[in-house]
Amino acid sequence: MHIIGQIFWILAVWRWGDWRNWERYHSTMLYMIAISLLYDVLSYQHTLWEFKDFWLPTHTWNSIVVTFIGFPCSVLIYLSRFPQNSIVKQIRHIIYWILIYSAIELFFVSINLFDYHNGWNFGLSVLFNCVLFPMLLLHHKKPLLAYLLTVPIIFCFLIIFDIPISKVK
Repeated sequence: MHIIGQIFWILAVWRWGDWRNWERYHSTMLYMIAISLLYDVLSYQHTLWEFKDFWLPTHTWNSIVVTFIGFPCSVLIYLSRFPQNSIVKQIRHIIYWILIYSAIELFFVSINLFDYHNGWNFGLSVLFNCVLFPMLLLHHKKPLLAYLLTVPIIFCFLIIFDIPISKVK
């Protein structure tokens, strides 16, 4: 099912993404990939959420597919369609994407292809999305500042969810 979801992202980016100027968004797509992979490495022994599927056998394979297909496609659409002329439209755009990601997750939770562990829940995912989308925009506009803010955010997650980094191999 996650593979079908990625096919939808490919179709969506083909329809609504700015392919001609993809290089403009490339570094932020890589930022999103790096953050996802960092989560997978740091939380390997202590996951907060888990992808399940009937085609891809493990969370790792599902996460790789989502990380390298869905995330770059969605970042390209999100940034290339970001309104420039109105703060109200910009806020609305961010909220729209928070709702899209949250609705997708809620759908996968409802069909038992997404699980929560170690204190994580849907409300925290929505809160995470509320941080994610402004951070993607910040990275697109001021990457160094985004990296500087990402480090304490990661440490907060490690501390709050008691992720044992000493077990990371």
